[in-house]
This record gives sequence, structure tokens and C-alpha cells, in this order.
Amino acid sequence: MHIHDLPARGPLRCTLLLVAALFAPVLHAQVVLPGKAAKIQIPVGTWSESSAVANGLTGSGNGANQPALPQVAALNGFLLSFGNGDHKLRQVGVLADGRYTRFAFADSNGDDPFRASAGWTTFTHGTAGEVSAVGGGKFRIPLPTQKPAGHVLVLRGFEFRRADGSDANLRNISVWLDSERNVAEVSLTDDQGLDFRGLERTLGLAAAAGATLLPGLLEAAHMDATRIAARNIPQMVGKYRGYKVTVQYAWIPQGLVQQEGTLAGGGGDLDRPRVATPVHALQGFEFTFDNSDHHLLTLAVNADDRGRRVFAFQDNNRDDPLHWTVNYLTLKPELRR
Repeated sequence: MHIHDLPARGPLRCTLLLVAALFAPVLHAQVVLPGKAAKIQIPVGTWSESSAVANGLTGSGNGANQPALPQVAALNGFLLSFGNGDHKLRQVGVLADGRYTRFAFADSNGDDPFRASAGWTTFTHGTAGEVSAVGGGKFRIPLPTQKPAGHVLVLRGFEFRRADGSDANLRNISVWLDSERNVAEVSLTDDQGLDFRGLERTLGLAAAAGATLLPGLLEAAHMDATRIAARNIPQMVGKYRGYKVTVQYAWIPQGLVQQEGTLAGGGGDLDRPRVATPVHALQGFEFTFDNSDHHLLTLAVNADDRGRRVFAFQDNNRDDPLHWTVNYLTLKPELRR
């Protein structure tokens, strides 16, 4: 029997109509159609590019971004190079700061001139974050930003600082972002406290494969580093030279990505011609001297230097054996604005 079959003035009909009116929205909200699950649409947006160049800086300084950076951006290349020979290292960094890029390249006294450049890819959609930690050797930093569905990590900026008044040679430097684990893995090491014999090449390979690193090489990081002044950075963390690191990162929509790529090689091939696959967003880099630690003259990853793409990790010459790896993303050209 249906409601419309009842007498028009019957009390039963009125009661049923009232019940139906009260519960109709609830019943409608509970309807689930098999095989019709709603697909979450993630806004992709578009991407563009920016850059900064600075010459004659000492210690640290700013380069103007042309145009200014939005909050969500990714490094696509950078260069730091002393102008008066190689030096030990206290501070090295390329940080995004809206209208400016904050560059740092200095030994203990910070009075040596350097030139710097950075290339950026900017995005209309995504989420940006920043994390700092104090540690030693190589360690992982959990990122405080929750991983958004359908997004991938890109490197927005980085800075390493050893304690004020100190500096040291450099054996290995790296920043890796792991989208699956939602972590940043970092290292800044010299030969002090480390036995690299027969182990050099496992550093980059282990990081690239996402494997657990060398026993004893990972140190616990002190995560509450935002209030730690440079003068309070410890000289040692465990058996390794201590440093403070800041990693800037961003989550961008996976729909922007055309392909993921890796560049890797040794010291003799840093200048060789490369496949012209665009590097639009860095996800990580690692450089390691294979023979010993050294002073540093130039550090560069996919930098635009006088019209050519430059990768560099060197002291005053290029006769030292080394290995290096860079992870990057190429973006869809049709989404460039």
C-alpha cells in the first residue's frame, strides 16, 4: 500500500506524511550507489620560473628574485663560488624568502667574496614548509607538514651552519627529500670521526635506494632547533662535527609532473654534455669526495652559468675523484603559464 492510496483526510495518512518529511533528508544522505565512489579532484594549477643572481657577497647576502617568489616554489638549480680561491666551510645555503634569495657561503671569518645564483620554479597550488634540526654526520628529519594525497615533495631551499668561529674541510654534503617517508635526509661531513675507507660510494647509493645507511653514521638530531642561535651550535654531536640545518620544502600536485629523473656520475664527467631533459624541480642532491676531505671553491647543481648548465663540487682544481647524484622532476610544458 502507498501513501497516496489512503483517504485524503485520514489521520494515518497525515502521520505517515509527517514521518516521511522528517526523515527524508536522513535517508537521502545515507544512499550509497555501488561503484559510484566520488573521485577526489586535486587542483593542479600552473607553474612558472624565477631567478636570482648576486655578485660580490661576503659571508651571506641577498639576491633579488625576478619575479618575487610565492610561498610554493622549488629550486631548479643553484651556484655558490668563492672569488679568491677555495676555503674551509662554516656556512652554505640557498633559502627562499619572497622577494629575495638568501645566499650563504663562508668560512670561519666570513670575509671572502663569492658569487651566487639560483633558479626557481613557482607554483599556483601546493603547500610549503620548513624544518630545522641540529645533528652530526648524516641523519633524517621528519617533516612537520602532513603528506597531502596526490602530491610530491620538492626542495625549496637549504642551509647548513657549523658553530660560529669554527670551520672545516668538506667530504660529503647532501639534502634528500623522501615523499613516501615524509622526511628530509641531510649530511655535512669531513674526515673527522669518520672512517671512509671502502665506504665512500655507499653514501650516495644508499640514499638513492632509500636504504638504511651505514651503521654508526646516523646520529640522532635535536629537532627543536628553531631557537638555537649560531653561537650555541655544538662543536660535536656524538662523534661527528655538529651543525644546524634548515630545509625548506613544498608539496606540489602530482598532476604537474611529466617525469622523474636522476643524474649521477663521477668527477670526470661533471662538464660532459647531458641529455636536454629539463630540470624543473630538485628533490635532492649529494656530492662526495672519494679520496679525502677538501677545501671548497664551488658548489653547483644545474646552475645557469653564462649560458651553460653547470654541476660542480671542487676545490681549486678538478683533479679529485668524487661521485654525485641529483634527483629532479620535469614538469608538463602545457601547464606553464
